[in-house]
Amino acid sequence: MNIWLKELSMSDDKVYCDLLIELAKYEDVYARPVPKDFLYSEFEDFKKNRIRMRENDNLPSYVIPTSTFWVMDGDNPLGYETLKHRIDMDKPGGHFGLCLKKEYQNKGIGSIVSELLSKIAYYKLGIDEVIYTSKDENIQSQKSVEKIGGNLVKIEDGYHFYTISLKEKFEKERKTL
Repeated sequence: MNIWLKELSMSDDKVYCDLLIELAKYEDVYARPVPKDFLYSEFEDFKKNRIRMRENDNLPSYVIPTSTFWVMDGDNPLGYETLKHRIDMDKPGGHFGLCLKKEYQNKGIGSIVSELLSKIAYYKLGIDEVIYTSKDENIQSQKSVEKIGGNLVKIEDGYHFYTISLKEKFEKERKTL
């Protein structure tokens, strides 16, 4: 597998819309990218809105700036990933939100994507610490976060809250080079 992240753009075509529609139909999705009744006719507006969110372009105060990526294996889109530029530690919904096609779940892709997004968060956005939240029943997500160094901070209202100091993580890596 050649896993990488492609940032959402206005040139994204039907293949990506098909992916969103497939992911939205999953019943057990924790980071549903679009409503279950999402239509092709809504894809252009979806892309425009996601780019506005990334650019922090005249957003209402309640909207958190967020970058959106496609999880790719070569040229094949496998899923959808978001990176919030800031968050509130007391609310569910951490920095990263991942949704993969069923056949690619539980294969370690979440850990790879988290590593890639951690670098974007730290080096591009200047985020020193990321917060992950996971519903109690989403054991795979918890394993993935723990695998990449997540520290469980609290369990509250049906959610596990984890933190990772990116500053510490990447300073250690830099020193070992």
